[in-house]
Amino acid sequence: MISLVQVAFSNFKFRSLFFRILFLLIVLVVITVLIVGFFANRYSQNVVRSEVKQSSFQMLEQTRRLMDTLLNDVDQITIRLAQNRAFSEALEAGAEGPSPSDVDEIHNYLLDSYITSPYMESIYVYYAASDLVQSALIGPTKSKDMDDAAWLPDYHSMQRTESRWFVREYPDNKNLSQTQVTLIRTTPWTGSPIQGAIVVNMNQQALFQIPSFRLMRQGEEIWMVSPDAKLAFNSNTGREVPVEEFAVVRDKIGSDISAFTGAFRGSEFTFTAVSSPYTGWKYVDLIPTSSLYKSSTEIQSFMLILMAFSILAAVLVAFYITLRIYSPIHSLVQMVNNKKDDWRSATPIREQSELAMLFSAFISMKEQGAEMESQLKDNWPVLQQSFLQQLIHERSKLHEERFAKFAYYQLPVTPNGFFVCVIRIDDYHTYVEKYGSFDQSLIRYFIAKLAGELSGHLYRSYPLHMESRDVILVCNLEASMTAEAFCQDVVETAERMRAAIREYLHLTVSTGIGQLHMQAGDISESYREAVDALESRAFKGYGLIAPSWLNREKNPGDHLLIRKLAELKREILLMFREEPSQSFEDELYKLSEAAEGAEGLPFPLIQHAYFQLIVEVFQRSTELGLPAHADNELADLLEKLLRLETVDDVVHFAQAYIRQTNLRFHAEKKTEPESVAQQILDYIQVNFDKEISLGGIADQLQLDPSYVSRLFRQEISITFMDYVISLRLEKAKELLRMSELTVKDIGASVGYANQRSFNRIFKKYEGMTPGEFRDIHAPKKLHRDEIY
Repeated sequence: MISLVQVAFSNFKFRSLFFRILFLLIVLVVITVLIVGFFANRYSQNVVRSEVKQSSFQMLEQTRRLMDTLLNDVDQITIRLAQNRAFSEALEAGAEGPSPSDVDEIHNYLLDSYITSPYMESIYVYYAASDLVQSALIGPTKSKDMDDAAWLPDYHSMQRTESRWFVREYPDNKNLSQTQVTLIRTTPWTGSPIQGAIVVNMNQQALFQIPSFRLMRQGEEIWMVSPDAKLAFNSNTGREVPVEEFAVVRDKIGSDISAFTGAFRGSEFTFTAVSSPYTGWKYVDLIPTSSLYKSSTEIQSFMLILMAFSILAAVLVAFYITLRIYSPIHSLVQMVNNKKDDWRSATPIREQSELAMLFSAFISMKEQGAEMESQLKDNWPVLQQSFLQQLIHERSKLHEERFAKFAYYQLPVTPNGFFVCVIRIDDYHTYVEKYGSFDQSLIRYFIAKLAGELSGHLYRSYPLHMESRDVILVCNLEASMTAEAFCQDVVETAERMRAAIREYLHLTVSTGIGQLHMQAGDISESYREAVDALESRAFKGYGLIAPSWLNREKNPGDHLLIRKLAELKREILLMFREEPSQSFEDELYKLSEAAEGAEGLPFPLIQHAYFQLIVEVFQRSTELGLPAHADNELADLLEKLLRLETVDDVVHFAQAYIRQTNLRFHAEKKTEPESVAQQILDYIQVNFDKEISLGGIADQLQLDPSYVSRLFRQEISITFMDYVISLRLEKAKELLRMSELTVKDIGASVGYANQRSFNRIFKKYEGMTPGEFRDIHAPKKLHRDEIY
């Protein structure tokens, strides 16, 4: 290197030529590096922006579906009450107000709704004719005597029977919050004029604070905007968004999906908004623009560093090449200037002639070109796999260009149509534990080859070799065929594949088949259809053949599953303290019935719903004193649940856990001394038909009555008197069905000396009088002494 530098500068005549060549090479290389770096950085920013936008819409859609479910559940409560017979009669009672029996029945419904909904702060019914308001805790009272009558102007603004959400101020600042979220449903359900209303006030912090904020990017927020677009609530805290902050986006939120950017909190933010077509609420996702480009900034920094190193390397390489070019030119000029007679004796500058070095360089470049061509042939399968990856993930309208690329990558195809077949290995967790990574790769390769051999007469298949549970085949029909023939032949071929894989590999696989598309640019659509069809495997089990044309539509009623599980949870928790029984097993069986109607829902949503039930049982068992198996028991349960791949497995897992926890509770309970609550339960079982009181029991135990009442309710989940009444009514119903005693005698035998009190309590809890109950449920008999 040093000798070449000395040669280059040995002659001033050619030094300017050296610098011109050097400058030209440096300019060309540096400009090339800068252009490539600029477009690479711009492309990376576009990719990041597109991915963040897609994730924002996914987050908003998740939030919208969750809030629609919660708000719809509250609205369903008002609908069921609006259709209640007692409520209809109470509305038509006139100025004198509803009857006591209707008041009692409506009160029971309001109280049950208030207790079972964690988002409900209060619930009222309003009888317009008598100007009375009845709540879940207080009987009918005049509207002017209510602490909160601020909803009446909103009610009077409603011109027809409908359901509307309002956000209003709290009266007299009696609550720490400044606003109140209220649902008003005017009644009756049909017809006019309006005769009253059902009013539900929500606990806004519990309602609007959703758990998904933990998954958001730094600085990201989701606002839930009221239907009238007056206020918004932050899902991270559940609190109201300050008015001055909400004013920035209020006027820009439309009725459909919208996205915009603007200055906010001293920096630039990106806003994405969607509206719910069911409730009228709007949802806005706010992301600091700086966080959008965080990963892009890292890429940009890397690109700048890479560009700097590239420029430095380019300068060094250009300098070296310039020396190599300049040196033989200088040598040749010297040789021409020598005398003709002694040019043969001229000694070269170096032992090897620079001209020879020049020819040697050309030969070396040729050898390098041949070596690169050989390397390209060796890497051809990698290039083919990259092209197939592009086909299934990117849709294109340039269909002819896609056909040309098939030919370029040496993948022969016909214009008869394309589809994608996804072969999914069942019970993947067991498969990974059983085989090593090398064996797994061999099995996937064998499945792909077997599929190609079995389908060769019908279509060509090009497999994607991915280290995952899926073997993806991009298929191309060999000959044109009708849609009916295609559907039949492809399914039959998939059946043969499944049988052969089971025979040779002792594995079960499920197969999803996408629709046939005639254009090469639509292959990604067929892949998406095949993957969507495979979702039904979670409901139908392993070894499934799932053609996309037989795929059921998505079930929009995902809140029905959540509501059913909530009802079963209450029943299971009430029976949890009891010994294992057939009733308890019946409730557990209903868990599988609830899942039968969930087909079409996303499988992760079903896993989450059943895990929430497991968490409730775990928390209840710990409240009752049952120690956990391990410190991270819930985390272990979640890990096991996520390994399951079918709905049946998830249901059986939940049933087994609840059953095992119940058995553990009673096994440990037998080794402990009898609790105060259990002593009271045993006493009630024997003496429920007598005049007993909690105060008398507390005196006998020498304990404070309020402490005993609280202890009983905490462990039994219901009050002392409700438990006594339930035992008395169960015995009374048994006597009404099986005995011929009079109603008065039956009431006295279960602890009610006064028949009127017995009739009143029986009707309150059962919805009918004892006589009516006997007429419906008692077996009919013939009397010999009577003529019919």
